[in-house]
Amino acid sequence: MPRRTVAVVAALALLTGCARPGSQPAVPGVSGPPPRTSAAEVHDAWSSCRTVLGTATHFDASPTEQLAMPWLPAGFTPVAAVVCARAPQQRAGGGEDLVLLEKRATSVARLTETLRLDDQPPTNDPCTADLVGVVWFAMLDAGGRWVRPGVATDVCGKPRIEVRDALDQLDTTTVATTVLAEIESAEAAKAGCSQGWGEIVGVSAAEQRSEKGAFDPPTAGMRLCIYTVPASEQGSGKPAGSFERGGVLTAQAWTDLRRRMLDAGPIVPCTAHAGRFAVFRPTGGGGDVYLELDGCRRLMFDGPAGSVFRQADAALTDRVSAAV
Repeated sequence: MPRRTVAVVAALALLTGCARPGSQPAVPGVSGPPPRTSAAEVHDAWSSCRTVLGTATHFDASPTEQLAMPWLPAGFTPVAAVVCARAPQQRAGGGEDLVLLEKRATSVARLTETLRLDDQPPTNDPCTADLVGVVWFAMLDAGGRWVRPGVATDVCGKPRIEVRDALDQLDTTTVATTVLAEIESAEAAKAGCSQGWGEIVGVSAAEQRSEKGAFDPPTAGMRLCIYTVPASEQGSGKPAGSFERGGVLTAQAWTDLRRRMLDAGPIVPCTAHAGRFAVFRPTGGGGDVYLELDGCRRLMFDGPAGSVFRQADAALTDRVSAAV
């Protein structure tokens, strides 16, 4: 399966104010936030999301860390909010990037009110164990100073719905965009291939999955995507390949390759790891075909009835490599 890394953000420092009483203890069966700290800090001047958080793809606190942050200081009067968020963004020339968005909001009265709320008393009733977080945000005052306050918790020790709703409904304007990482290259987008894909032939063969059905790939309409597996990934639990090249095969090219695949015999014992592999994806459905382009050179048809293996040779892998 494709691997699309979706990075998660890392928080900055604790901010200023005085701790209020009433912080939530843990609900039975649910991990609650740690105690609030009184060591809060007001920062002199906001610069930008990029300056404060850098260009790392990980810059968020865990939900429990967010809930442990100090309260909005009583003497701090917000006039604006800044939200720093990650999002995928399509490029004009094709491809996709992971970007850091800096958003501003100037109507923050409702959000400010929710940041003055207290924690609710914990319930004795069962709570779900999922962790609910909030976006990375900071509050600014008229002098340009900023704080990143904590948020009040509900009866289950999660961010109160009033805070989440106020954040979700902020009227924001994007003021800056910073590219953090490439998700999909223009070449992969043009070929119709994912930027990353898992090399599952070796993993499936090592698990000795029993064959089901026949080795019978679709007869027409195939897209070929070729991936390279870095040495650091080879032999791992789920090796990740990076897009090399690809495209839709001509009908004649696929007919020739398919015939050669049907002539392949049973796989032979092998423990080598593939450095390159190919994925054939039908444009009209019918099951994928995987081929190790080096190493053990195994074929796998992942059809509706299950996975079926065959043994390829150098002649077949060379033809596949030259097909796009």
